[in-house]
Amino acid sequence: MNPLQNTLRRLLRVAIGGPWGVFAWSLSGASALAVVLWGLKAVAIPLLMIKTASWGIWGLGVIRESKARTPIRS
Repeated sequence: MNPLQNTLRRLLRVAIGGPWGVFAWSLSGASALAVVLWGLKAVAIPLLMIKTASWGIWGLGVIRESKARTPIRS
């Protein structure tokens, strides 16, 4: 791969948040599904807790991925 592709792949991985980010995005999607199934009034407080946790997990994943050093492939 050329250096541009490596850079773009790394930036995408940082934006997603790596494996922790994928988990956070899944958690966020599950909470959105809960709102659709049970309505906002039924899940309002748990939704706030899940969304806060999801943003925190994603943020940690982004920080972790941004500090990770990937080996240079030729």
